[in-house]
Amino acid sequence: MYGYVRPVKGELKISEFERFRGVYCGLCHELARRYGFAARFLVNYDFTFLAMLLAPTGPAKTCPRRCAAHPIRKTVCLESCESLALAADMTVILGWWKLADGAEDKTFPASWGCKAACGLLKGAYKKAAARRPDFAAATEENLRALQALEKAKCPSVDEAADKFALILRAAGGAAEDEKTGRILSELLYHLGRIIYILDAADDLSEDIQTDSYNPLRYRFEPMDGKLTPEDEKTLRASLQLSHNALAGAYALLSENIYAGILANTIYLGLPAAAQAVFAGTWKTKTKLQKERSIS
Repeated sequence: MYGYVRPVKGELKISEFERFRGVYCGLCHELARRYGFAARFLVNYDFTFLAMLLAPTGPAKTCPRRCAAHPIRKTVCLESCESLALAADMTVILGWWKLADGAEDKTFPASWGCKAACGLLKGAYKKAAARRPDFAAATEENLRALQALEKAKCPSVDEAADKFALILRAAGGAAEDEKTGRILSELLYHLGRIIYILDAADDLSEDIQTDSYNPLRYRFEPMDGKLTPEDEKTLRASLQLSHNALAGAYALLSENIYAGILANTIYLGLPAAAQAVFAGTWKTKTKLQKERSIS
């Protein structure tokens, strides 16, 4: 998926890291249980965050499990629960649409890979969409609107980011009560906006080279595939506004067992991701992390 929504590992307590890994691995197992082995490749940090955010107050039930990534040593995983099921369903829905978009927009051979993955996960998508029709409808509606903006080469960063943000905002409807739902919707809207803008900044150089849509190309005047210091300052200010709104919404939520991890992600992880993106080191950093694995 995107992967910008993750905690700073070095600032987590050992117990917090174990809980975080338990949710990440639990989401992977939940994807396999509900949608088959191939769905496991969609597991990501962004929806791990959502699973923790939607977890109820009180202790979490865990169990040791083996998998392809840990065939010998069992890993303690979060047991199947409503928050994991929700995160898994939404992972499949958004993941499938992202692959479908890649099949249209990417060049060969990446486009063929996306088409093949779409076909492999078509059944999983239909099942997930039937389980979460409101989220599926919001995802399709806003991604199609975003595609229209892309075709028109819309220069408005806010307008493009808004369409993706509305997708994540729809996940707030899964809250148990109306008040919590409004708070979550606000938080997730600004999280979605941050994710979209960071992804645009991270891909700017590549999108210019491949002549792909990126609102930053048309809103600013990049030089050698990078934003000028003045334009970067403008974009950072916009991100900070969303980060402030996100943090303000989070402060209104009741704490659960993942409070330390969530706070780490919001107050440390997102700023660290933004810093790495603007420094041009994010892709190298995430590649090394994938090679080392979450364990």
